[in-house]
Amino acid sequence: MNVIITRPIQDAEPLKTRIEELGCEVMLAPLMETVANDVPADAFANATAIVATSRNALTALAASPVLATLTPLPLYVVGPATAAAARDIGFARIVEGPGRAEDLAPMLRARAAGERLIYLRGDVVAFDLESALAESGVNVVPVLAYRSVEAEALPPDVIKALQTGGIDAVTLMSPRTARIWSRLVAALSPPVQLSGITYLCLSERVGEALGPIAKIDMTLVSSQPNIEEMIALVKRLAASSKAE
Repeated sequence: MNVIITRPIQDAEPLKTRIEELGCEVMLAPLMETVANDVPADAFANATAIVATSRNALTALAASPVLATLTPLPLYVVGPATAAAARDIGFARIVEGPGRAEDLAPMLRARAAGERLIYLRGDVVAFDLESALAESGVNVVPVLAYRSVEAEALPPDVIKALQTGGIDAVTLMSPRTARIWSRLVAALSPPVQLSGITYLCLSERVGEALGPIAKIDMTLVSSQPNIEEMIALVKRLAASSKAE
């Protein structure tokens, strides 16, 4: 089975290795590139806890000269992958959510009342955590930690594989990447035949963001929004392909 990974290149390699271990062929088509910002030290003034909903935010934080003064603070993260990245840079008091920013919000409402939360975020987010918490009176200070730049075209080898019907599955981890994929595929000339492709989506919202493509091709949604469940989707699809 041939699988396309659409994650940014710095996040794609671990997933590529896991999928190849299942006996699949993997191609990389990063639909976004993340660029870390210089996070000023004074952004953390009077912070009592930190929130990170992406490993990209922690990559930016790791370059901060004040990292050592921050690692003793509680750190709220969306899920296991971000928690692992946090441990790698020295955090120990990690509160792990179930996988999505919207699921982290009720946890913060319950546990972070009275805290001064510094929220390390990107320039575009799928869920407005700040507004969700502001409604509950939780003190959140957003800090722009990274930017994401959309791809302008698919890689040539991926285009060729699409043209020859050589792709079985595409992994999509966010609504934004689903929209970028749909845009780039629609712009191909000559048009490519997409029938037979299965889209493996991190959530229902990702599948919905595919637009008309989702009505043509098969869409499978992860039971939980994390990497392990995405791997399980690939494994299940690979097994059904072998059985046919």
